[in-house]
Amino acid sequence: MTTDELTQTPRPAPAAGPGPALRARALLDRVDRRFLPVIGTVITLLAMLAVGQSRYSTSRSDFISMKLFSNLLVDNSYLLVLAVGMTFVILTGGIDLSVGAVVALVGLVVAKLFSAGFPLPVVLILGVLIGTACGLLIGVLVQVFDIQPFIASLAVMFLARGLANVVSTSSLAIDDPGFSSLAAWSITFGELRGMWRINASMLVAVAVLLLAVYLLHYTRFGRTVYGLGSGDQGTAVNLMGLRPARTRIWVYVISGTCAGIAGILFALYTKSGFNLTGIGMELDAIAAVVIGGTLLSGGVGFVLGTGAGVLVYGLIQVLIAREGLDSWWTRVFIGAVLLAFVMLQRVITVRRP
Repeated sequence: MTTDELTQTPRPAPAAGPGPALRARALLDRVDRRFLPVIGTVITLLAMLAVGQSRYSTSRSDFISMKLFSNLLVDNSYLLVLAVGMTFVILTGGIDLSVGAVVALVGLVVAKLFSAGFPLPVVLILGVLIGTACGLLIGVLVQVFDIQPFIASLAVMFLARGLANVVSTSSLAIDDPGFSSLAAWSITFGELRGMWRINASMLVAVAVLLLAVYLLHYTRFGRTVYGLGSGDQGTAVNLMGLRPARTRIWVYVISGTCAGIAGILFALYTKSGFNLTGIGMELDAIAAVVIGGTLLSGGVGFVLGTGAGVLVYGLIQVLIAREGLDSWWTRVFIGAVLLAFVMLQRVITVRRP
């Protein structure tokens, strides 16, 4: 070894770059935390579609197809409308437990009105207004009488379910020609094996979803909804020139109206009314909203995420059926997915700046 080599200062080793965990954390820190639940919903939906594509695709047909999405919307259009209305309520930090009972009440009233000879337009309007009245009652109880949303909506749930039993305790068939034609109407696309369709329920559900997107993200009303759910009980909202009291009533009116529309859509789907319809349906709507990324504490969420949550909910049912498992396994998997999203919400809430 030469003298120069002995006296030469050793060069430091090049610094190692950040590890994968640090890079992932840095990426998450750059993402707005409001979008994390929705990103989780989309990832879950894509993963389920990938599993279905790998397991159930054949040489003649793919699992992922327009037919699949068409069937999901046909089978869950009423749930999508319910979940959209529930999104408004949960964004303000409230809850509405009455929507399932309202669906049952609307279905029975529709059947009774048709048997009494009322025309189709009148029946449809009255069915929607029943839901609107129930939502208005909850909103007044919450805002004017300062009753907790859980208790107020629970009382209206019992009221609606009781009125449904008063109307009829047995299933009532709906055989009105106009209503039957509306239920059967559809536009079909594609060939026989890949045929998919658009029906009236799908159009109504998508229209309600798009209207909700506009109201929540492009209007003063939507800003007030988010302001109420952010933990602000009115001070800053009032300073911004918004009207929290009126908005708090309106979100329940919207939820009730959506329940009335869902009641008609469910009647179109089953062509009947039954007093036991909709038991647990309010929980399905809440689950779809939470899976769609709306925080139960309010203030954070996107109604398009709710639409994705409904697709996840319906896709779980499809995968369970394709696997040949009993239908009660659907509840197990939905519970597991819901638990995962609740834990994600907890992490986001704790780390919220």
